[in-house]
Amino acid sequence: MGGNDQLLHEGLSLVLVDDARTGRAFFLRALVRSGYEDIRVAEAGEQALELLAERPADVVLADWMMPGMDGLALTHRIRARDEDNGRYTAIILSTAREGVDALVDAFRNGVDDFLHKPFRQEELMARVFAAGTHANAQNMLLETGQTLARQRHTRAESWLTDPATGLGTAAYFDALLAVHLAEAAARGGAVCCAVLDVHGPAFAGEPDASNLLRVARRIVRAVRPTDVVCRLDGRRFGLVMTAPGTGRFHDAILSRLRREVSGRPLPTDAGVTPLSLAFGQAVWEGPGEAPPVDDLARWATEALDTD
Repeated sequence: MGGNDQLLHEGLSLVLVDDARTGRAFFLRALVRSGYEDIRVAEAGEQALELLAERPADVVLADWMMPGMDGLALTHRIRARDEDNGRYTAIILSTAREGVDALVDAFRNGVDDFLHKPFRQEELMARVFAAGTHANAQNMLLETGQTLARQRHTRAESWLTDPATGLGTAAYFDALLAVHLAEAAARGGAVCCAVLDVHGPAFAGEPDASNLLRVARRIVRAVRPTDVVCRLDGRRFGLVMTAPGTGRFHDAILSRLRREVSGRPLPTDAGVTPLSLAFGQAVWEGPGEAPPVDDLARWATEALDTD
């Protein structure tokens, strides 16, 4: 096996996309020399999507500038498919483009990393390794969250599940919040009630079920597996979090939610549409007499702000 074994994810699945034969040959040779075996090659974005439909990949390595579907358009299609399938694919674009603005725009549209041409094999391997690590971690979180959700639904069959998103309903949200408040009142610890309103052209009226599902999956991916996300009504979601103390609920949670939910446009059946997120939270720390559930939810709603 060639390359540096410490920078190799055995069993990693890769899809390589480049319209230039020389580019494909360079990438393929470098990846094989480094020990990767599961490598599928595409000459265009549409062909790459066909390969991913046959079998998902952990990492997609694509040229940014390709005729027809370029790297950013391919990224949009992959992200939409991932949200529909509940998984994550790391995406690396290779490019000769310079300038911060172009890179920032690409990051906002879901690209994970870049390779600036020309580059050495060592850099390629390091970035593939990092992308593989990120994809594995994201998919582990998604699988854990899905397992916990299935267990939660099994234990709480009497509570309704929102048919559009598979999340708990407002009744489930209130009941869970009451349980956590009671535990914090008796034993200590902090409970955070958060309310999220999603805004955008796709949510101007009654939201389409597919759009709700995509947003719900973005929210679930942004929070911890132990946090509970519910759909309260319409475009409003609720989030229940617990921690040993109030100091554990910090701005990083909001930043992560904004990045995952509204940091890039939403692919819909009618095209790509922007999103904005209004977020409000209320935190109570025990022990002591806990506030009523309705009060905590009202405080969170009154704290709503828009990005």
